[in-house]
Amino acid sequence: MTDPERKCPRCGARIPGAGVEALCPVCLLESALGDSLDTEWIPPASISPAGNALRLPEPPARLRYFGDYELIGELARGGMGIVYLARQSSLDRLVAIKLLLYGGFSSPSFVDRFRIEATAAARLQHPGIVGIFEIGRHDGQHFFSMEYVEGENLARRVQRQPPTPGEAARLVAEVAEAVHYAHQHGVLHRDLKPANVLIDAAGHVRVTDFGLAKRLDKESDLTATGEILGSPSFMAPEQVQGDSSTVG
Repeated sequence: MTDPERKCPRCGARIPGAGVEALCPVCLLESALGDSLDTEWIPPASISPAGNALRLPEPPARLRYFGDYELIGELARGGMGIVYLARQSSLDRLVAIKLLLYGGFSSPSFVDRFRIEATAAARLQHPGIVGIFEIGRHDGQHFFSMEYVEGENLARRVQRQPPTPGEAARLVAEVAEAVHYAHQHGVLHRDLKPANVLIDAAGHVRVTDFGLAKRLDKESDLTATGEILGSPSFMAPEQVQGDSSTVG
C-alpha cells in the first residue's frame, strides 16, 4: 500500500520524499529565514522572455532584506537551494544570491554539499564560469552570492530558437573551454547540462551550479559508492554506475 500524497499546508505543493517535514522545502526555507527578513516581501513583477531579467514593481515598495542584500525576486530553484536576484546594499550592485533550500532544518551533509558547491566555484576565475563573490552565514542561514547573469539558460535558448550549426559549435567550444579550466584546477562539475549553462547578454556561455561538484584535491567525497547523483540524460557512463571513485 502506497502512502497518500502529502501536500504543504501553506502553499499546497507536493512534499517530496518520505520524510517527516510538515512543510515543503520552499516553505521550510521561508520559515528558516524568519527574523532574518526585516521587511515584507514583494512578489516579482514579471520575467522577460529572455529568461532571468526581472522588472520591478512600480513604484518600488519595501523589499525583503537579508543582511547586506535586498532580495528582489526568485530566479531559479533546484535540489540544493533557491537563487534570488538581489541588490548588495554596500556596493550598490545586482547579484544572484543562493540560499540553502531547507534553511536551519538542513542535515549536516546537506550543508556540507552546499558549501562544497560554493568553495569549488569560488576557486575558479574564468570568463566562462559564473564567479562567486561571498560565502557566508546570516542568522543561521547559509548562503553565497555570485555574479548576476542577465539572460537565459541554454535549455531555454534551444527551446525558444534552436541555434545554427555554427552557433552550436561555438557554444559547445566555450563550454568545453570552461570545463577544461575547471578540470585543470581540480574541480569536476558532475551535473553539466543545458539548464546549468547560462547565455549572457553578449551571447557567451557561463557555466553555473556546482552543487554536485567534486574537488579532486580533497580525500573525502560526500557521494558514497552506489549513490547516483545528477541528471540521467547527461551523465557519463561511469557516473551512472554509482562508483564516485571512477568519475574523473
